[in-house]
Amino acid sequence: MITIMRLPAELSAPPTPPAAPAIGLPDPAAKTGGVKKLSFGKIATKKEDTKTAYPVFPDPNGTAAALAATIIRQVQEFDALEGSLKTNKEELKFMVAPEYFRVNHGKHDAPSSVSVKSTEGEVLVTFQNRYKTIPDESPVVTFLGDRTGEFFRQAFELKISGDKLPAASAQDILDALTELFARFNCPDALEVKTCIKPTPDFHAARHLLLTPEQNFQLDQVCPIIPMVKTKGRK
Repeated sequence: MITIMRLPAELSAPPTPPAAPAIGLPDPAAKTGGVKKLSFGKIATKKEDTKTAYPVFPDPNGTAAALAATIIRQVQEFDALEGSLKTNKEELKFMVAPEYFRVNHGKHDAPSSVSVKSTEGEVLVTFQNRYKTIPDESPVVTFLGDRTGEFFRQAFELKISGDKLPAASAQDILDALTELFARFNCPDALEVKTCIKPTPDFHAARHLLLTPEQNFQLDQVCPIIPMVKTKGRK
């Protein structure tokens, strides 16, 4: 006699496979391999796709709009021409440089330029006594060796921001600096350029202090340096 034993339902039924996570949603049990991001809480996130709204100039007859369109076209043409011109100048200098060094070999007082004749006229490729700075002398040592220090030196400029000097002691600081350079017999090493300029608060305050007519008149003697922007304004 064969006895059939019935298993409990939870043992007899095949195990149910775990449900696959919904497409597009992360599986909570899975370890993500994404970038760990910080939470900034209530700090506003800058939206890159927005641009500042400015007051629009009233232009009933479209004259300003036509001029603005002309400026946009000219800037585009100028940018393309400027880039091409810079490339052509660099290429011409690269072509002429070997001849400049060849014809001036052995001359101490060498002419500054090499003439290139063309059907449109003459172009002078000038090799000025002006050089780009380099961070250190190691590339030059390869060519000059022990004579590097004879022809190259460290150069520097010290700049003092007058706006950052304490107003109460600014004169004392300048007097002491002048005295210091005079003591070492090099007062000519100090150079100063002075000017009058508005305070940082004036640009915002002028609209409260002056009438539009006064601001316009003041702009004739102390003009705002304007910028006409075309890039990024579409």
